[in-house]
Amino acid sequence: MEHKLQKYKYRKNFLKLLQYREICAESGKVLKHHSQFTTSLVKRLGLEYELEGHKGCVNCLQWTPDGKHLASGSDDRNVILWDTFRHKKLQVIPTRHFGNIFSVKFLGSSNNIIATAAADHLIHVQNISESPNTNPLLLCRCHVNRIKRLAVSPEERTLFWSAAEDGLVLQYDLREPHECRVQSKVLVDIKCGEVKCIAVNPTKPHYIAVGANDCYIRMYDRRKIKPFPLNTIDIDRHMSGLTKEPTDPNCVQFYAPGHLAKDNATINNLKFVATYVSFNSAGSEMLVNIGGEQIYLFDVNNSRHINELQVPQFSTKNTKTESYKCCCHDENHPNIKESKINGFKDKTCACFYMRKAFQCYQRRWMGDLYSAARDYLYVIQCWPGHKQAYVGLIKCFIALKWPDEATRWLDYFCAEHPNSPVAKSMREMIVALNTVPQENEFEEEYMKKIEKHETNIRLDSRDYEARFIGHCNTTTDIKEANFLGDDGSFICAGSDEGLIFVWDRKTSSIVTALIGDVSIVNCIQPHPSACLIASSGIDPVVKLWSPAKEDDSNNPRIVTDINAVVEANQQRMSKDPFESMLNNIRSGNQYTAQDSPCRTC
Repeated sequence: MEHKLQKYKYRKNFLKLLQYREICAESGKVLKHHSQFTTSLVKRLGLEYELEGHKGCVNCLQWTPDGKHLASGSDDRNVILWDTFRHKKLQVIPTRHFGNIFSVKFLGSSNNIIATAAADHLIHVQNISESPNTNPLLLCRCHVNRIKRLAVSPEERTLFWSAAEDGLVLQYDLREPHECRVQSKVLVDIKCGEVKCIAVNPTKPHYIAVGANDCYIRMYDRRKIKPFPLNTIDIDRHMSGLTKEPTDPNCVQFYAPGHLAKDNATINNLKFVATYVSFNSAGSEMLVNIGGEQIYLFDVNNSRHINELQVPQFSTKNTKTESYKCCCHDENHPNIKESKINGFKDKTCACFYMRKAFQCYQRRWMGDLYSAARDYLYVIQCWPGHKQAYVGLIKCFIALKWPDEATRWLDYFCAEHPNSPVAKSMREMIVALNTVPQENEFEEEYMKKIEKHETNIRLDSRDYEARFIGHCNTTTDIKEANFLGDDGSFICAGSDEGLIFVWDRKTSSIVTALIGDVSIVNCIQPHPSACLIASSGIDPVVKLWSPAKEDDSNNPRIVTDINAVVEANQQRMSKDPFESMLNNIRSGNQYTAQDSPCRTC
């Protein structure tokens, strides 16, 4: 029975899965796990309906845990509760906010309690089944800057956290009394940064991921942190340096793409910002949307370190060198051309990774050089005798402006291959790299803001497992990225040019791209159990996306020339932000940050 169930699960035979649901209890879980989003359904995604009711940008969306209702928060400072399956507006919920609402969450077990956070520094919690004139359950003024996100504990629905641009993460529990500053509980203080996003691990809720206005995601173990009152720290601590250290220095683990983690370990680089972080349903993978860069996936349980690109502790003289085969892919193979990152590496083929690495080295989009270096390293680890892989890796280090790594690898390469004709030219390139002037005085002064303790933690960051290329995230700091489906087989995100991208989780390839908005798409929230996606952005509407009919081949929302869009997005992200703004003004781009009435960053 179990063998047949696995066979039907692998083949996605839904009729058989439905049949086995009658005689096998496990089949029901398998059906839900694997049938919510499939490749066929994702490729047929189209616009189902537009929910109208807001009078401003819709900055946040949230499904109830059972998926019956959807809540949306807007610049009009109202929350609207929707019945998405009947396309009906159930309730307009006024709040006491006087700033744009950035986050909305359901609390409790009955879905009658809604918490909102806004640009006015307020957190407002109310029972929507009571009169709007009733006093709120909580009206908190502890934060001194905009509050960007709220996160709720999956086990205790009265316990939640707020993430704000004052650098604080505060903890709340509706079962406890709250008096601002006196009874407030500070869980995290990142000192000289702004907290932009927060997420709770669904299976291990003691782990909380926090993103800030840098390239690092901080994973805190709240079991090792003792919250402290807000009145014990200085509000102007960013200027005075007064702050309270965590209870346990081992309470946090940093995650970041290796090239960003190394280059920004000693500075606050405001070019990058973690705009959203989310977990898959198993809590084993973490997805991060980095503004100014790509979307990265991290294996929470993996020990991959950013310093893995080190000289190996083996030699081709005493190691059995494996022979490698051609992968039989030509240069125009789509996997190579699109530079997909396949998590299932085939150790019988070095040719594929060599060509893919070379494509990334030549293309040089954001993160390409580091991705190429990782592929070259993989070839070296599996086939130590592959000379060209060493050359490619050293050239990547030179292009990344990492002279120390390039020198160590070149020394190792020359010891193994003393007669290589390319060694001299690479040595000259490294010498030239070392003559590049150091940072100017402003940058050196700016570097002093990072304490040595945090620099050490940053250099101990965990590296990514996969990256997803295609979208553009430079204009707003609330752009989301989420897993699709209970099994997280797909990744979705909005983009600055108004598109919605969906990637395959295993291959990192784009499955489809949809025209989601005339301007920016910020919010993408998949339904908990149905093949349904809610999206929103600068437009004052909420859009619902679901699979079209199988015989409906005319879907005007599908982008046909995805490669051109992706290339344009990568070029836009590689430009200086000021230059991008000027280009948008010249071209009359309607979704520039300056022209947009929506203040999100």
